[in-house]
Amino acid sequence: MRHQVAGRRLNRTSEHLKALLGNLVTALFTHEQIRTTLPKAKEARRVAERLITLAKDGTLHRRRHVARTLHDPQALAKLFSVLGPRFKARPGGYTRIVKLPPRLGDNAPMALLELVERTPRAAPTTETKDQKAGLEKSGPEDTTSPAARKAAKKKTSDPSGEEKEPRTAKAAKAKAEKAPSKGSKPASAKKKSKKDDE
Repeated sequence: MRHQVAGRRLNRTSEHLKALLGNLVTALFTHEQIRTTLPKAKEARRVAERLITLAKDGTLHRRRHVARTLHDPQALAKLFSVLGPRFKARPGGYTRIVKLPPRLGDNAPMALLELVERTPRAAPTTETKDQKAGLEKSGPEDTTSPAARKAAKKKTSDPSGEEKEPRTAKAAKAKAEKAPSKGSKPASAKKKSKKDDE
């Protein structure tokens, strides 16, 4: 008979069970929510509640007592500096278990173990492609043509205003044919100078 036998063994040895629960609680304090099987979540909740209660009184003795279970210094620091003061006024019940659909592979019952008062996540910023490129939109709707947007993008990407060197030999040759050389005069100036000579 199992009279006064508390807790689940989860088919593990004592050392393995202690390490498993320590790792689950460390992940819970780091991420403030974890997804695991329902029996593991129920066992991890027992450990997490005790550790948060110890962290509410931030003495050195309590910190050393908690450090036996939590082997991650960052999780330990977060527990005593952030989570302990957060739950100072709450007399217990720091975590909740939300049941999830069973796991696809083996149909194991799954659950979400999370802290009751979690840190609010920052709202995801939705940037448009133009904003990512550094362009400001003119108004609620951008009515400029794609060619005008490309030209504006080129201007913002090259603030000096100088033309970039062409990447290929063909482009360099075409550019040289289009643009007059620096020492020569434009074609209209050449014609005028011939007329002046006559």
